Amino acid sequence: MTFRYSKLKMFYDLLDLVKSNLFILFILFILNAGSDSTFMNIVQWGAIAMLGFGLLLKIKETLFTKVEFEEDGIHMHTGLFSKSEQFIPREKFENVQTSANVLQRLFGVQAITMETGEATSDVALKFVRKADCSKMEDYILRRGKREPHGEEAKTEPERQILFTPTIPNILKAALMSFSFLAIIPIGFNIWSDVRPEKHVDVDEVASQLPGWLIILLVSLAVLLAIGIGVFKTFNSYYQYTISMDNERLFVQKGWLSKQSLSIRKDKVQAVIYKQSGYQKMLGVTTIKLISTGEILSSDDQQINEFFPYLPTKKAHELIAVMLPQYQQSNMTHHASAKAKMLIWLRPPFFAAIVAVIGFWKPIFFVFGAIVFILTYISRILQYRNTAFKLGDTHVQLRTGGFTVETLVKKRAKVLELKFERSLLQRMRGVMSVNVTNRAHPIHVTTLLDIEPALQPMITTWFEARTNDVAIDPRSQDGSLKQDAIALLLRALKLKTDK
Repeated sequence: MTFRYSKLKMFYDLLDLVKSNLFILFILFILNAGSDSTFMNIVQWGAIAMLGFGLLLKIKETLFTKVEFEEDGIHMHTGLFSKSEQFIPREKFENVQTSANVLQRLFGVQAITMETGEATSDVALKFVRKADCSKMEDYILRRGKREPHGEEAKTEPERQILFTPTIPNILKAALMSFSFLAIIPIGFNIWSDVRPEKHVDVDEVASQLPGWLIILLVSLAVLLAIGIGVFKTFNSYYQYTISMDNERLFVQKGWLSKQSLSIRKDKVQAVIYKQSGYQKMLGVTTIKLISTGEILSSDDQQINEFFPYLPTKKAHELIAVMLPQYQQSNMTHHASAKAKMLIWLRPPFFAAIVAVIGFWKPIFFVFGAIVFILTYISRILQYRNTAFKLGDTHVQLRTGGFTVETLVKKRAKVLELKFERSLLQRMRGVMSVNVTNRAHPIHVTTLLDIEPALQPMITTWFEARTNDVAIDPRSQDGSLKQDAIALLLRALKLKTDK
């Protein structure tokens, strides 16, 4: 399959440029229309030149971009005078994301990003018909299979819908998120910009208003705030769906602007179970999938994070169905009992800095006391929550204070173990373990205050990852990679023996 942009993209690019710079254009050409200022005229012509140059770059992209989807990988040709060709092997791709803002939906197109985990190797196309997006998604996520023909081409794998929120769920999420409180800082900003007290006596006007009118105005403001919060949540989670087939996971969301994620199950690097204190009271949990691709974020959250007010029981049921190997289980190792004293011995530096500011502004003495108390509460919770479990092919790590994160990841995707001991930790006979996971960006989990006696067991477990790592026999440097892994493990073992 060969893809080229439609010529209609040039008109879309023009509208998109105007939309992106609408505020600047309004100031320059509407508010300052007919200005005799030489400086303003220079700025206006400069803005026109910049927009024209940007449009020419977009036109060049439209006319001189060609993408060939071959059996071995993607060949991407770009450029006019200076031509370039990029080849990305098919097996490097991890997941596919699509999105469509309001303007793209008017043109009946989508933006698609095929991710490899390396920013320079991602393939991003901004103006693609839905039918072509489906073909590209199938190409990326069904690799290793022959292209279907005849009746087989019409047969799609049956997709099982696992979760979709109802309207009451969305309304409940809008109220639980307190997003409607965003109107308060917005109102203060508008008030500080307009400054009505300069023009009228606000206190006098307020004293002359009848009580029923004040109550009515306050009620309307509250309803407006709730309405804005509900609309924001509704726009994000209307038609939100989590589904799967035999090979892939799918997440899609959005009303005015749509976004979707498709990922092969075997390309999921890890699963994070995240629960704040507030979520624990509500009995809900956030589930996040980790892959090497850079997940594009929407206005409120990344699409690889499941519905944020998913009941905890339902969240565990979803993982049990989609990715049973990533289910949570009871922890086997916890923070050392020797580390209890470190909760109090570690200096609360940030609280001290806040308190020092109190010598200039006394109110910061109060803030410093609050930060001091919260610091030690967080440390106590962090000590109680720290735990881990090493499995045959997976590792489970739990960390956090006010917000607890449980990470379940493949051993094969653990890139590095780092053992550290500060002066206080050496005094108490404990250590920290940094576990680095392959993701984009690199994900590091730190287990504080673990028993040093566990280090040989952790190292042996890590060394066994060579049984999980598959070296591609087609790779010319496969043997070099194997040798590099062996050297790394040997160096780590020698360090442990010392």
